[in-house]
Amino acid sequence: MKSRVLSYLPMVLSLIGTLSISSCSLFEKDACAELTCQNGGICNEGICDCPVGYLGSSCDSFDPTQVQTLLDKGQTPKKLFDGGILLDSLYGKTYKEGLIFYLNTTDGTGMVAGKTDQSEASEWGCHRIDFEGLNNVQDEPMDSDAETIDGARVGDGMANTMQIKCDNMEGTATDVCRALGTEWFLPSRAELYLMYTNLHVNGYGGFAADYYWSSTEQNGYTAWAHGFENGHQAIGSKSIKTYIRAARAF
Repeated sequence: MKSRVLSYLPMVLSLIGTLSISSCSLFEKDACAELTCQNGGICNEGICDCPVGYLGSSCDSFDPTQVQTLLDKGQTPKKLFDGGILLDSLYGKTYKEGLIFYLNTTDGTGMVAGKTDQSEASEWGCHRIDFEGLNNVQDEPMDSDAETIDGARVGDGMANTMQIKCDNMEGTATDVCRALGTEWFLPSRAELYLMYTNLHVNGYGGFAADYYWSSTEQNGYTAWAHGFENGHQAIGSKSIKTYIRAARAF
């Protein structure tokens, strides 16, 4: 009788072990059950594996070292800024076929510059024509960071460009900008200043150490240009040939 009981002992122990494991598994908790990984992150044993460009325990933060990657993935400059990315980290990054040089942090609009110069020797053009739709800007700005004169302000470049039309436009400043597409324009004086301070000064854009035409007119004979060698703004004859860099709004 004793030997018969002993013969069943291994089976009983095995059954007890199975029941113990099963009962324990009932109380095991899925480490990922209450964790939500954002922005394409995947939970692995209670930890979010974040895709490139995202950080944080739930992948909810932007990686400041991966700004270009984030833009390429479809994030907007405004969303990145709101998420903690500094403006200086956005300047010079590629977006909408150009280099970011301006962002309105309130409404998310901004501007990009062409990646390269559109010309190294173009006239402003339309010499001796004083356009009725363009304000004649006579004086240097009191504060280049806050232009207030109509025709010289941030946002005036496209309107200026649309007004500059005359005979023999081929190869002129606005013509080479329009050649990129209807959304491109010759930047205003203030817009060109921002290209200088936010791109050129920081080593972006490959600008020449020379003058670039703006779309800001002084009168029928002269217009404003910006010196990328020293930051000086100057007036020049519309017949002078110099550098052109287009801009585009987003």
